[in-house]
Amino acid sequence: MISKLDYSIASKGSNQDKAFIMIHGWKGNKDSFKSIFNILNIPNCKWYAPEAPYIVDKEKGQKTWSYEKKPGVWEIEEPKKLLTSFIENEVFSEFDPSNTYVMGFSQGAAVCYQLISSLKYTLGGIFPVGGFIRNYSEQKDDYVEFSISPQQKNTPILIGHGKDDEVVPVEASMLAYKLLRKKCSNVDLDIYNGGHKINTSYLKKIKDFIVTR
Repeated sequence: MISKLDYSIASKGSNQDKAFIMIHGWKGNKDSFKSIFNILNIPNCKWYAPEAPYIVDKEKGQKTWSYEKKPGVWEIEEPKKLLTSFIENEVFSEFDPSNTYVMGFSQGAAVCYQLISSLKYTLGGIFPVGGFIRNYSEQKDDYVEFSISPQQKNTPILIGHGKDDEVVPVEASMLAYKLLRKKCSNVDLDIYNGGHKINTSYLKKIKDFIVTR
């Protein structure tokens, strides 16, 4: 039984007044976002990179945020509890939720959507990129309607996706945008050139948003 998440931290500036949580994708780990930290280069910011709890390849240090319990059924509650506990105990002990920002890539973006539906604190911003809403399909009547935590209805959400993504189709983010627009007052979709990656133009929009708040 996993009790807590491993993570790495980094800081920019001598007086941090904001936190940025970076959630890696499938086969990633706590070091996956080191280059993103340098590209964003947000002043007075403390960076948290939690590591997914489940092993894909131990030798290569590859991790995942979920696993298939049985055919077609994925474990999502345990990692959601672990991540929520990490955010509350490690991040919110030092920073106000309104000064906390979360970005997730691919499977990490799916984790972001789970936080939007469940986290009971209003965040400064949420940035899912190249991702999807797990277990939702407009074509399947047995899938539960995507829900929003009341605390996130006014949270700024900027979804990013490469228009030529060969791993997660851009339509997945278009669907997420459509669903969130029904329930959130501050959501936008940035479809950029490229495939399954985080584009620098998208990162610039995130940085501009944070530093001008």
